[in-house]
Amino acid sequence: MPGRGLATAGSLILIALTCIAIAKRLERERLLLRKLREQGAISLQALSDDERETAESLRAAGVLRMDATRGYIEPAGLQAFRRKRVRFALTGALIALGLCVVVAVVLLR
Repeated sequence: MPGRGLATAGSLILIALTCIAIAKRLERERLLLRKLREQGAISLQALSDDERETAESLRAAGVLRMDATRGYIEPAGLQAFRRKRVRFALTGALIALGLCVVVAVVLLR
């Protein structure tokens, strides 16, 4: 099969890029939550574009409460969010591991 090496390389690159994107998202969430815990509330105008996007995703998840100019931690949503985030990270790692095993099996045949 002539395109097998290219398909394998493409698969491995796709797996790596997906893992990097997920790790980056989890790290941005962690950093913003730490900032919120330290300051109690954050000014939405002082956030960078990435932080605003992360704040919006945290608001949609029920972790962040926003008024016109400030964002606050929503304690009730934080516990459920932590469990979901850990489940998301573990599931993603297992899927990536499974895909790597599949690619390795295909390569060894």
